[in-house]
Parts: sequence; C-alpha cells; structure tokens
Amino acid sequence: MRVATLRVDRGGAGHAGTAVLAGVLALGVLTAGDARAQEWERLPDMPVERWEPGTVVLDGKLYLFGGYTEGVRSSRIANVFDPRDGSWTRVQDLPSAITHMNMVLDGRTVWFAGGFKDGYPGHTIAEVWSYDIDADRYTAAPLLPETRGGGGLALAGRKLHYLGGVEADRDTDSPDHWVLDLDAWAQGDARWMPAAPLPVPRNQFSCVTLDGRIYAIGGQFHHDSEQLDQARVDVYDPATDTWTSGPPLPKGHSHAEGSTFVHDGRIYMAGGHTTAPGESKQVDADILALAPGGAWEVVGTLPMPLSSPAAAIIDGRFYVAGGSPGQAAVQADMWVAAAP
Repeated sequence: MRVATLRVDRGGAGHAGTAVLAGVLALGVLTAGDARAQEWERLPDMPVERWEPGTVVLDGKLYLFGGYTEGVRSSRIANVFDPRDGSWTRVQDLPSAITHMNMVLDGRTVWFAGGFKDGYPGHTIAEVWSYDIDADRYTAAPLLPETRGGGGLALAGRKLHYLGGVEADRDTDSPDHWVLDLDAWAQGDARWMPAAPLPVPRNQFSCVTLDGRIYAIGGQFHHDSEQLDQARVDVYDPATDTWTSGPPLPKGHSHAEGSTFVHDGRIYMAGGHTTAPGESKQVDADILALAPGGAWEVVGTLPMPLSSPAAAIIDGRFYVAGGSPGQAAVQADMWVAAAP
C-alpha cells in the first residue's frame, strides 16, 4: 500500500483522535428500512497494534496473524482473542514477517499463501503455509508457481484457490488463478494447477466462499504507482471452472481482506479504502452485507473510518480491532457492538 497518499475525510485523524471514543459510542446506522442506532463499546486495547492482519474465527475465538505494527513494520506475531473473558493469548509466531496475505480455515487448520515479506515495502513471495491450531505448528506447503502479494485465497470443497494479486514489481496486476488439491497434498503428492483466470486482474480485493462459489470483491488496480479502487465483483463456480459477474459494490473499494467474512449465509465487509464517483481515495467506515441473489446494503457504521482492520461476528456481537485511520497510523483500539 502507498500509505502516504491516503486522506481521512470522515472523522479519523490518527490514533490520537480516537481518545474521544472511550466508553460507549452511539452512532447512526443508515440501512434500507432500518434506522436503529448502533452502540459501540470500547474494549481494552489489543496487546499490539495491527493493520492488515490475516484473520479466522474458530471455537468462538478470533485469530490474528501478522500484518503491520507501529512504524508500518511487518510482524510475525499471532494472537487469539477470546470474547468470553476478554483475554488475549499469543500463539506460535509466523515463520516470517508477512503482510498482504489472506487466511483460510480448513477444519482446524489455517492456510495462507503469498504476501509481502520483511518490512515495508517488502517483496512478493511464493511461500505457502498451513498452521495446525491444536498443535500450534506451521508446515510448509508447495510454493505458488510465481511470487504474488495482495492476492485472494479461498477454499472450495477440498481445493485451495489463489487468484490475482501483484507480481514481483509490486504493481502489475496478475489474472492468474491456481488450485491446490488438499487431499492430494495430504497424501504427499500435489502441486498448484492453473484454473480459469480472474476476469479483471487486480489486488487487495476481499475473497470468500459462499454456497460453494468464490467471490472476488472489489480490489484495486496497481499498487505502488497508483491505487484505483474498483466496485467490481466476480464469482467463480468450481464445478464449471467459469466466472460470472456478481452484484457490484456501491463504490470502488479495497483493503478489507481481514474484515470480510461469511456469517449466517451473508457476506460482511467492514471498513477499507473507498473511492466514490468523483471523489478521491478515503478510508471507509461502512459495514456492507450481501445475501445471495440480493444487492449490497450498508448495514452499519464502524466507530471510525478504518483501513484493513480485523473484524468478525461472534455470538451475535460484531468485533472490530486495529486497522489504520489513515496517514500510516496503526492502532490497537478494539470495539464491540450488537451484530447488524
């Protein structure tokens, strides 16, 4: 990310500006047919500030991996948040300091691939790893065919899909789509195979699987030269190896990989970067949701605009942690509200 170019036009002004958010925040939420007020409760800070972490939820706990810490430094730290008692537990560090990678949960194993390694700006990598949650252990897997950063990772059936992202120059968007058969890997013989390419190459898009189909949501063109947010959504059907167009976002959007997830049959996406028609790039505060066959709706508003926070719904409550309010600030703030 080209952090120096961002502006906060909607209320965020760096970590110092968050002090006024202590306690409970009453915010208006604009939704179709819903004028409820959403109350955010300020929770104790995370153990370490995070921006662009990888996230998964298992056993009612939120796992955070890597990302940037203060000074835009890549991190190896992995933590688990348990909302039942508010505790944080540090688990095994990542094999190296990585950002710009998605996390995918397969049973009780977390997968991640590619990314930027070793500090800002970092270089693209081809590494693929799995993390056994119960054993607290990382295992190397077959490398991607080429290095990539900011691509999408998704699990459909027993196959892992990596798509898009930027090439080694950190700026050229790739259409490549590779698939790894996890059953074949478990038997000791597997490699990434090509599949139907992403129709429009881009990077830093959100990527999830819903009803057996993979959604590539938003994203941006280029990375280091410029960052052009996109509203496009592409949907991949593994049964036919084909892509179709999904419902577009209300505006161009990127940088919400760790805050996009599936819950109760809907896709949620919180915060990120956005570029509305005729406007410049901003940090976003909207919480969007999509149900199959429907259109994207604004279902809530974060306590402040945030780039690349961690987010999840656990036991009917919406948690958001970390992220950047803009201008390369990285924060450890954490909030919770009733799920929209």
